[in-house]
Amino acid sequence: MTPILETTAVSLVYILVLQPFYLLEILPFWGFLEEEKKKPFCRAWVVLAVAETALTVGLVRSGLFPSVSAAYWAIGYLIWIPQFLLCFWVTRKYWVGHLFILSFRILFSSCFYTFLRHFFLYFWPASEFASMYFCQILFYGGECLIAFPVLLRFFTRTFSHFQEAVTRRFWRSTTIIPMLLAVDTLYVSVYDSQERYFDLMGARILLLIVVLLMMSAIRRGQQEVYDEISAYEEKYQLQQQVVSAANYVKMSKESRQRLEAIYREKRDHIDQLLDLVRQKDRVGVLTYIEELGEEFNSTKLPQYCQNPLINAALTVYLSRAREEGIPITVSVDLPQDLTCSGDLSIVLSNLVENALIASRKQPEDRRNITVLARRQGELLNILVKNLFDAPVALDEEGLPVTKVKGHGIGMKSLARFRDKYRASVLCQQKEGWFLTYLQVDMGAKGVGD
Repeated sequence: MTPILETTAVSLVYILVLQPFYLLEILPFWGFLEEEKKKPFCRAWVVLAVAETALTVGLVRSGLFPSVSAAYWAIGYLIWIPQFLLCFWVTRKYWVGHLFILSFRILFSSCFYTFLRHFFLYFWPASEFASMYFCQILFYGGECLIAFPVLLRFFTRTFSHFQEAVTRRFWRSTTIIPMLLAVDTLYVSVYDSQERYFDLMGARILLLIVVLLMMSAIRRGQQEVYDEISAYEEKYQLQQQVVSAANYVKMSKESRQRLEAIYREKRDHIDQLLDLVRQKDRVGVLTYIEELGEEFNSTKLPQYCQNPLINAALTVYLSRAREEGIPITVSVDLPQDLTCSGDLSIVLSNLVENALIASRKQPEDRRNITVLARRQGELLNILVKNLFDAPVALDEEGLPVTKVKGHGIGMKSLARFRDKYRASVLCQQKEGWFLTYLQVDMGAKGVGD
């Protein structure tokens, strides 16, 4: 093999073994990346890898470094920057997370290089270290591949709830710790460690232990935050259910009071009808009966379905829509003994409330809400849709997202319902309608556990 081909092959291997650590910058945020950006990002990543391979070949053969080994490790300090900037740019709103990941990458890379150097100097003390650069590249790549799944899991879990639990002050403070450790590690590696790898071995082992403990502490701290958020959401949803029930009771009481008022006036109504009959005023009698019928109808609460919890939730929110003059179409056929009625009433409350809020933003002639629910055998089918012209952003799970502070809990209740009952959820915007469709197989094993 000619020298140029050998350098090209080694450089290609070198660039490839570095890719897993570079990918740690984007994979935890991959689900947050818009679909239309993913393919261009992959193409840009491949172009950068090819360009870096060519640049590495050129620098290694340029003679600027005292040895080939020194060239590769010097290049390693800089070659990661283009991929980092690419990841930073396409998901720049998570810039704190990128710095957090970069700090851990530097810490682990420093430990891996120290272990590598110690390993080769210990087992091949008589060999020239610089001549074994290809074996060192493979050894370093092996260390990276072993650590890659562990780190990817850690970062993915760390940032899985980043959108909902991100508090920038928390992350800015948390990121400072690994960043300071990384800066200190780089300083030692560049200026004070070229001939002291045996002396640094103990320090690197302690550093690795500290890093692992710090990762564990961060995960535990985050889990406590997420548990508190989950508890708050559950409390909010329970409170919402209580408020809905209280409103339904209030509406029932008002309805009963209106009915009692009509009964108290029944003698007046009878006398009025008798007068109209004596006068042979047929039109007047019919008109009065119709008015009286409308008055009786106003005392009745809508009965959307036999299930009391779901009926109460729909009554409260759809009554608001009727009061605001929003056309509604409702067809709900759900049994009284539905096992998920409590959770489903919360979900329907949130979906109808979201539809009501969205309808208020529409012109009066572009308002409409439709609620359909059927149980067919063991399958439960729910559809809530409303007219809405503005585009609705969806997250990586296909659920609507909002940047408005204090909103978005309704979609979390939908996600929790989906996970608990293994439901299929489809949110879609089509032909001026935004619709949410749920399907639950109530007979499936483990549903609701």
